[in-house]
This record gives sequence, C-alpha cells and structure tokens, in this order.
Amino acid sequence: MHFEDCLCYRLGKTVRKVTRAYRDEIAAYKLTHGQFFVIVAVMEEEGLLPSELAEKTSQDRATITGLLDRLAKDGWIERRPDQTDRRSLRIYLTDYACRHKEAILKLFEQTNQKFLGCFSPGEWRQMQEFLDRLEHCT
Repeated sequence: MHFEDCLCYRLGKTVRKVTRAYRDEIAAYKLTHGQFFVIVAVMEEEGLLPSELAEKTSQDRATITGLLDRLAKDGWIERRPDQTDRRSLRIYLTDYACRHKEAILKLFEQTNQKFLGCFSPGEWRQMQEFLDRLEHCT
C-alpha cells in the first residue's frame, strides 16, 4: 500500500480542503471553523444544554465549553438559566447573532452545496452510508 492510499491521509486531506473553503468564507465574521459550526447548530436549535450541543456537534464537553466561552465573549451566544433546573444553563443566540443568522445560514448552505454538488443524490446517500460504516467500525 502507498501512502496516498491510506484512509486517514485521504480523509484528512479532504477535511483540510473543506475546512479551508469554510475558513475563507467565515473570515469576515471572525469565527473559527469550530465556532462556526457551533453557531450554526445553535441557529438550527436554540435552547440546548451544552451537553446536548456537544452531542449534536460531536464535540467533547471540554471543547464545547471553550467554544461557547469564546462565542459568548464575542457576543454570539448567551447562557440563560433553565426554567426547570436553575443549575443548568441553556444556549441562545444574542441579538447580534440574530442579525447575522440569515447570512450565516446562507453561507453554510452555499459552501456545503459546493461540495455536495460533486455527488448525485444517490452517490451522496452512498457516501453517507460509507461514512456511517467507518464511524461504527471501531
């Protein structure tokens, strides 16, 4: 087997290319790649607990806490007490984030579509099956 045939190498190379495409698009918002995907997840579903957001974005709790801290500091999100359990905090968009929501989601959709456009609908379903298989084979 050659180096270029290594699954980890090929996936990593592809991830770096996709990440660069997003990074170039989100630079104007001063968001990192990780922050961008967390804010998109919050835009999709506000009011999650940090643990639920970690699960949704496939991040560990420490990573999500750091991302949320930075997003809060930069004015994108706010933590509000849970109405039924005051010990818990839920994540919501700030007015600033709401003003940028349409543009952020459009950017997310357009950038994602650049890559999805490389596949037919059947190929994309097959790719998702392959990725699911890889995720569950360890």
